[in-house]
Amino acid sequence: MRRLTTDAILISLSLILFLVESLLPPIFLPPGAKFGLANVVSLAALYLLSETDALIILLARIFLSGIFAGSPTVIFFSLSGGLLSLAAMILLKRTGKFSIVGVSAAGGFFHNVGQICAAIFFMSSQKIFFYLPILGTCGIFIGVLISLLSKEIIRRLQVLQNFSE
Repeated sequence: MRRLTTDAILISLSLILFLVESLLPPIFLPPGAKFGLANVVSLAALYLLSETDALIILLARIFLSGIFAGSPTVIFFSLSGGLLSLAAMILLKRTGKFSIVGVSAAGGFFHNVGQICAAIFFMSSQKIFFYLPILGTCGIFIGVLISLLSKEIIRRLQVLQNFSE
């Protein structure tokens, strides 16, 4: 029951961050790039809970945010990026050779690879692949920022957990 409650709270938090980000004015990022604040929750779950919990939180956020503010196409693009990103992060984390910063930076890059692949599929044009250096660079940069936020959240949650024991 505790796991279900924890996952539900984290899903809610990721949806709140998704909605907050959607209210922010567009900034200096190129078209198609986002900060992906909700990914802070998925990354923290990957490090604090389990791979399964991170997957559940990611899938629930994608489907619920797609229902609230998107379409089947948005869900497909989010799934393409999110699942490839999470798979890459899980594999890199399992090696034990990468810090949370490296894992998250790779996750940001592979998220964009997944979305570029989805765009190629939908638009039947491989020319979209040439946009990957721009989105990939943004993904790495944003992945680093997401990791820094996640590290702080993880630190604070561990302090709270130690305090409550």
